[in-house]
Amino acid sequence: MNVKLMSLLLISGFVFGCATDEKKEAEKTAAAAGPSIEAKQVAAEEEASYVTEFAFKKGSATLSDGMKKNILQVMDQAKKSGEIKEFKVITWGDSEYPSTHTEKLSQAEVELVKKRNTAIRKYIEGASKGVDVETYSMAERPNALQEMLNTSDARVKKSLEVAGVPTTDTAVKTPSKASKAIVMAITE
Repeated sequence: MNVKLMSLLLISGFVFGCATDEKKEAEKTAAAAGPSIEAKQVAAEEEASYVTEFAFKKGSATLSDGMKKNILQVMDQAKKSGEIKEFKVITWGDSEYPSTHTEKLSQAEVELVKKRNTAIRKYIEGASKGVDVETYSMAERPNALQEMLNTSDARVKKSLEVAGVPTTDTAVKTPSKASKAIVMAITE
C-alpha cells in the first residue's frame, strides 16, 4: 500500500471516529438537558412538577432501560414531595402531530401510539400500584366536541400547539417531536 493511500485511510478513520464521538456526545447532552420547553410548559399548565421526555426507536413501542430509568426518576422525585395523584403520558408516532388539514395520521401511526402508550402505562402501573395513568395520542387531533367541552385531551394538545410543537404542515421540523413521549407526575 502506498503512503498516500495509507495516509488517506488514517485521516478518514480519524474524521469518522470524531464524527461518531461528536454524535454520541450530542445525544448525551440532549438527554442530560432534560425535557423540552414544550414538555415543561404543558407540565406547568397541568400542574405537574415532575416531567421527563424520551424518544422511541422508529417503529418500536419497547421501553428501553434508559426510558424506564427516566420514568422511575420522575416517580422517585414526585414521591419525595407527596403522594402521586396521577400520571399523564403524551406520545407521538413516528410523524409529527397532524395539522388542522391532516386531522389524523395513518392507522399504522395511530396503532403505534396506542402500543407506546400501553407500554408506558403498564410500566408505570407495575412500578406504582393504584395510580391513575391518563394517556394522550398525538397521532390524532381532538374532535369538535372535545374542543367545545375543553376536555383534557383538547386542552393538552392545544397547550402543546401554543408551545410550538411542529405539525405535519410545519416547514421547519426542529425540534421534532416524532417518536417522543412526555411523562408527567402530578402530586396531591
